[in-house]
Amino acid sequence: MTLEYRKNRIHKIIKYWDFKREHDLMASFLLDENSFLSFKSAVKNYISKALGFYYSDDDNIFLQRLEKNKDNRKNVTPNGAVVPKREFHLEYNIILRDWSNIIRKVTNNNPGFLKRFRVTPNIRIKYGDELKDNVNRPLNTALPHSDAWVEGPWGMNCYIPLLGDTDNNTLLYYEPKEFKEEFLKTATTYTEMQWVMKYYQPINFVPQKGRIYVSDYALIHNTHRKRGCETRISIDTTIFIGEHEPHPDRLKEYRDQIPFIGQTEFVDAGQHENEEFAEKITTFSHYTSKAMKTIKF
Repeated sequence: MTLEYRKNRIHKIIKYWDFKREHDLMASFLLDENSFLSFKSAVKNYISKALGFYYSDDDNIFLQRLEKNKDNRKNVTPNGAVVPKREFHLEYNIILRDWSNIIRKVTNNNPGFLKRFRVTPNIRIKYGDELKDNVNRPLNTALPHSDAWVEGPWGMNCYIPLLGDTDNNTLLYYEPKEFKEEFLKTATTYTEMQWVMKYYQPINFVPQKGRIYVSDYALIHNTHRKRGCETRISIDTTIFIGEHEPHPDRLKEYRDQIPFIGQTEFVDAGQHENEEFAEKITTFSHYTSKAMKTIKF
């Protein structure tokens, strides 16, 4: 039964990488303060460039300015992802460099256990109120979902709450009451897979700032906003452990080695901010995959 295999992968992450157990299907790692603050600063700088406002070290001032520029959507998807563009792809590369270095440090005790590293993390703004053009989207992350439905069954989610109202604007996780492989089959929409929720139940858990949370695709999740919540900023991405591959349409996003962004290569966003978003290659591909390319030094 693969549920036991999935639980064993979490156990090995705890053992090999010195993670903390949060659930049979989830573990977390506490970032050192310097790494967390440096990474948060890089993400804030990137967002300020993408939304056209002045950066501030003060998180409250930064979030106030972000809120005032909420209607600037030229670089923000309906689901709140900040899309890299050439006007600020230097700031994007700094995020990729820092994220790569963080994961390199986290996995240092057993780097070979990480089989696939995703180069394209999502920098996500989740406002206190849902963006109107996201409400009825079939891939709206407010719907309970597993990334298995668009990436294949064997990946693992990474979630890092960075700043803002991360206690009340968060992820809600669901554990299986019973488990079947068909719960993680590929689907073109989240809506068509909502039938699996009758086999799941919510868990009482709120992710905390400063930790990286790794969870198996069998642990379903969704964006959860409590009444009156405010904006949060977070990172979400995926990794692969074991002899497994992502969906073929997502393979372009992954490497079998953690890259040295800014030292041996540079990621070109491939599109300008006054252009329309490059269309996804397929339903299952990432919003950056059609335009983005890597320049080797």
